[in-house]
Amino acid sequence: MTRYSTPLPSRPAVFVLLLGLAACGSGVPGDPGPLEGEALETPWTETFRAVERDGYRVVDIEASVVTWGGTAGGPPQRARLVLVPRGQEPPPLTGDLAGATLIETPVQRIAVNDQPHEGMLRALGVEDRIVAVGGHNSYDDGLRQKARSGEIQQIGYGWHMPPTLDALVAARPDVLVARMADLTHTQHLERVESLGIPFVPTFVDAEPHYMGRVAWVLLMGLLTGTEAEAEAFVAQVAREVDRLKALAAEQPRRSVLWAWYRSAGNRWAVTQRNAEAALIRDANAELVLGAEDDPELDTFSDLSTERLLRDATSADCWMIRDPLSSVFDDQAVLRRFKAYQDGCVFWEPGKRHPTADSWELWEMGTIRPDWQLADIVKMVHPDLRDGEWRYLAPETWKSDYGGAGTH
Repeated sequence: MTRYSTPLPSRPAVFVLLLGLAACGSGVPGDPGPLEGEALETPWTETFRAVERDGYRVVDIEASVVTWGGTAGGPPQRARLVLVPRGQEPPPLTGDLAGATLIETPVQRIAVNDQPHEGMLRALGVEDRIVAVGGHNSYDDGLRQKARSGEIQQIGYGWHMPPTLDALVAARPDVLVARMADLTHTQHLERVESLGIPFVPTFVDAEPHYMGRVAWVLLMGLLTGTEAEAEAFVAQVAREVDRLKALAAEQPRRSVLWAWYRSAGNRWAVTQRNAEAALIRDANAELVLGAEDDPELDTFSDLSTERLLRDATSADCWMIRDPLSSVFDDQAVLRRFKAYQDGCVFWEPGKRHPTADSWELWEMGTIRPDWQLADIVKMVHPDLRDGEWRYLAPETWKSDYGGAGTH
């Protein structure tokens, strides 16, 4: 990890205001003051930062838990980690380290509760260190088979439940890397730490830019001793993103409606801001119904068909459903949209695993926005539609997945 002696870069005001508020897990109560040390470069992320001191690292993690399709609920969450190489005497957890979580590195046994974490460890070549996963829906064949056979534990996926403690203890992890999706999970994670299992909260979805999600690979590199591999991975993704942005910039600017149908109440999940919106903008497209970025809000809002008919019919292209959402085939409504008339309506199959209830989009896709951007560029700019699609496909107006309609 590159080291810098200059002060850490300033952060957006919203994150400055979060300093010193509620702790995550054992966390750091109150405001411990500035994070002093030799700053490590963590580009793009707005939810963690790191410094080096006397051979060990200190990492601050800080973000709000945003409800699905909604707003930040409750106080922001905060944690301070002290990463000490094995065999080195750890510093006393006093002063600005009081209440911090001590982790010996490189960690060898890792429990995770979300699929993007699995993807990050795969990208670093250390997936063999995973001893517990959320469940048996891993996109990776080896992890899925290990989970189903009982070779590794299943602790529950973090988007809807806290970890199952019995399974977690049985896995004997050096660390639990856990998605924080609900404030009610906090007390359970405090219990995890009381059992002697260090806890690293993750807020990948809270990153306001898609490259901030990629930056979480750098934190995984710090934990696993694969910093060089992590830096190389992030740099590779950044280079490909820059190439695609330059390619799209040479095309005429177009417009995109990114709204997938939710059958309940005849509503639409409309992408408006943050990471997904940035992908569309970087494809040289105007996001129809777009709004100002806001890390205190989810990327999409719940809007009515009437709102779409009023403000979105002129979009050049339309991404109309994700892998699990319902098919919308009301021809009377569709015919009113330019994208439908011009044959530029797409959906997001997400590269489903052929033999498992799993999608690459929700694992590796989280840290490979260049793969997503490549598809969006092709959708928006017909002259660039060469090669195979990875995550998007032209809409077929038929159910391509037996579980459609459950969103």
